[in-house]
Amino acid sequence: MHVPDGIIPLWLLLILYVVSGLFLAFSIKRINRRFDDKLVPYMGVLAAVVFAAQLVNFPVPPFSSGHLVGSTLLAVMVGPFAGIVIMALVLFIQALYGDGGLLSYGLNLFNMGVFSCFFGWAASLLLFKGMRKAMNDERAVTIGTSIAAFITTVVAAFVLGLELLSVSGFNELALAAITGVHLIIGVGEAILTSAILLYFVRAKPRLISFLKDSDVQEIAEVIETDWATSQEGTKVVAK
Repeated sequence: MHVPDGIIPLWLLLILYVVSGLFLAFSIKRINRRFDDKLVPYMGVLAAVVFAAQLVNFPVPPFSSGHLVGSTLLAVMVGPFAGIVIMALVLFIQALYGDGGLLSYGLNLFNMGVFSCFFGWAASLLLFKGMRKAMNDERAVTIGTSIAAFITTVVAAFVLGLELLSVSGFNELALAAITGVHLIIGVGEAILTSAILLYFVRAKPRLISFLKDSDVQEIAEVIETDWATSQEGTKVVAK
């Protein structure tokens, strides 16, 4: 899903640089408000895990390949805000080594960081709350996050396809093709997400934000409050 430089028009890259930069700055601000000494090394460990996992590619017949993105996994582990910061670090290091590009960094961060972390977190939370009625929390978070990882991968690929429509020659058929390929990649994402999350569930379940109700509630309240504030601002401007 990494987009190299020279494909997407510069105007769209600049827009997504600004959007991603604003979300990243806001995420850092939110993390600083609930900062503790354990969070930073924990984020560092997760960044290393995701970076290493992304180096492992699996084949997607007949001509493609895929690897773990990890946005949904990170969002469930530490929340969407910390997940965005971790993805920003991972994607920047990858861009320096040619996986993606520096000009395309804002676009890649938006697709695999901002959008995927928030969408994956919301989808996982909905599935987790539904499944925990029929099974224990540990199983619910593992299964729910794996399904959400699959959905997020496909939806993020569709968003990427919409962005690629700005490229001359990329049409609706190509959009359907890139989304279809990620149906297979999404299966791999779900399997790898399940495997990594299962390790943490068994070893240190209290490290997972979904298994700490206070953290989940706090993040939900933050998103709800900020959304309400933005809506009030929109109404004021409209008047």
